[in-house]
Amino acid sequence: MTDIKGTAALTPGSTDSDALREAEAARLKALHDREFAEFAESSYYRVERILRATCRDRQAVDDALQEAYLHGRVEWPKLREHVKPAGWIISTARFKMLKDHDRRQREAAVAPEDLPPSSHSDIADVWEAQETLRGWLHQLPARHAEVFQMSREGFSNQEIASILGLTENSVRSYKTAAKKRLGELAEEAGFTRAERDRRQGAGRGPR
Repeated sequence: MTDIKGTAALTPGSTDSDALREAEAARLKALHDREFAEFAESSYYRVERILRATCRDRQAVDDALQEAYLHGRVEWPKLREHVKPAGWIISTARFKMLKDHDRRQREAAVAPEDLPPSSHSDIADVWEAQETLRGWLHQLPARHAEVFQMSREGFSNQEIASILGLTENSVRSYKTAAKKRLGELAEEAGFTRAERDRRQGAGRGPR
């Protein structure tokens, strides 16, 4: 008769416990994968519209979003508990865009002749109303445009203030200023109030 040596002989239930832990880990991973996929699908275009309200470089926005969502998947076990996970994605993407902007500024100061030509805004968007509004937003101060677009995407003043590091009074002030200037731009473009309201509302919802 062969003797069984080692700890396995003393703990016959250890293999079953390991299998249970592995099964639970696999179940949680599948759950988190499914949750994050649903979150990404439902939030991506809202976040993209917010970032593009202040950045003309669509590729820069796409790159920042890709990195933010990849990071978000890693952090999803904690991020899923947030009231507004999309706010975390916005903050992460904005931070990357700012870092990339600072890097390009430093490179331009050192060796401008070695840099590729600046990319132009991609205007081939089938949503004419969204492009019209985006063009107007680019004429506003960046923070005004950002606050206005976040408000349109359903973020409250308190949430906007928390994400952007502002006071709620500043958020309300920027939003009011943005609406006033957008109204002036719409009038300069020849839109009546009814047409302006229709265009500003037409870009809502997923593309």
